[in-house]
Amino acid sequence: MTEKPIVNEELYKDHENRPDLAGEHPFGDTLQLIMLIIFSIVITADFFIFQTYDYFGGNIPLIIRFPIGLVLIAFGGWLALRGIQIVFRDLRPEPTMITEGMFSKVRHPIYLGAMLVYLGVLCLTLSFLGAAVFLFVMLVYQWLAKHEEKLMLGIFGDKYRDYIRRVPMWVPKVF
Repeated sequence: MTEKPIVNEELYKDHENRPDLAGEHPFGDTLQLIMLIIFSIVITADFFIFQTYDYFGGNIPLIIRFPIGLVLIAFGGWLALRGIQIVFRDLRPEPTMITEGMFSKVRHPIYLGAMLVYLGVLCLTLSFLGAAVFLFVMLVYQWLAKHEEKLMLGIFGDKYRDYIRRVPMWVPKVF
């Protein structure tokens, strides 16, 4: 028995131009890749050259940071991959608002998952320079999310405005 891939490669290949999706920023994927590369370079340079983790590392033992970091990375990775699977796996006859499951808790679970992975790496490394880059990463994800929401409002109008009122952008409502 073969397992279905997370994303159908043919459907994902040109996903920015799929008529059944509301759309995303034309450079969204490129920006995310650039942010990941910059973050990785900065974390690595900080570890081997600048060593800003020394300022915090002695105060927070690895035995505390390690499980927290791994949980954040695992949950963030699951959230991002599961969100990608939900959005991009099937071709729909027309644009559809996805508001069930994780999309009923936060409006951008894929981006939130990616940010949790970054945060998990920061917990492991305690990189001050990495934290500065992470702040920039969060701003870029906010900008990308706002761009996508404008596209959604253009397609779904009041239906999406109601979704915005009910579902938070990033932090799920606890009660």
